[in-house]
Amino acid sequence: MESKKKILFIVNPKSGTRDKRNIPMLLEKYLDSDKFVYETIFTCYAGEASKISETNRNKFDIIVAIGGDGTINEVAGPLTNSNTVLGIIPCGSGNGLARHLKIPRNIKRAIQLLNKRCTSTIDTITLDEKTFLNVAGVGFDAHIAQLFAKTKKRGFLSYAKLAMKEIRRFISIDYQLIIDGQERLEKAPFLISIANSTQFGNNAHIAPNALIADGLMDVCVLRKVPAWYYPILIYRMFTGTLTRSKYYQTWQGKEVQIRLLSDASGKHMHIDGDPYSINSIMKLKVNPLSLKVACQASV
Repeated sequence: MESKKKILFIVNPKSGTRDKRNIPMLLEKYLDSDKFVYETIFTCYAGEASKISETNRNKFDIIVAIGGDGTINEVAGPLTNSNTVLGIIPCGSGNGLARHLKIPRNIKRAIQLLNKRCTSTIDTITLDEKTFLNVAGVGFDAHIAQLFAKTKKRGFLSYAKLAMKEIRRFISIDYQLIIDGQERLEKAPFLISIANSTQFGNNAHIAPNALIADGLMDVCVLRKVPAWYYPILIYRMFTGTLTRSKYYQTWQGKEVQIRLLSDASGKHMHIDGDPYSINSIMKLKVNPLSLKVACQASV
């Protein structure tokens, strides 16, 4: 008989809109006790999930992030290039990575997927020393991420209302992109996204052709669009057809440098929807097949 795996659940009670107080009951009911012994920790502040993961990565076979993409990044960082498997029970606002990996957003079904003990190995991306798994970027989405982090209301509708309010106010700036040594200048793009998976979350696909285990990141540029094009842009994004837009262009690379061609003060980028203060130069690098994830057999 196969020995039981040790599994640690790290719960972010503030992520998304769902109440997490019933998590212990659901784990007790649906996690296979013949396959696992487990512990559960609820975080109290931003950044704590990373510290818990770092402290416990050599003590557990699997460490599961229960929260959104930001929580998943916190837990995943210390697990890269290790034998400890990252598990995901998605409870965020967008759940972009979980959607890409086809991990159920229903908590019961996500727990039952863990019972299958299937794993895949995926790429990660580093920005400076920070690891992320899904999508980072500069421009409009980073602007919204900064504002959204200050609001009390969570969820997709709150995000969408904020985006529609700000879309005409937003002022673009110029960037220099260097992708594997090749220089490109982007004059005031609407946004630049660095994608490991296909989507931001909520099935909004910014990089429809991205693969999460190909050793490459997708560099996606969406140029400023006229107001009449907004409905078409939204349609393209949510149907995975953004590549057909004349305002959209994408490249792939292993190393990317983004340089602001103006003052960086007060500017942010976002990392999986969380705002991140930036310098005038951002350096990103793919770490091929550097993280084991509990998900379906293939990604």
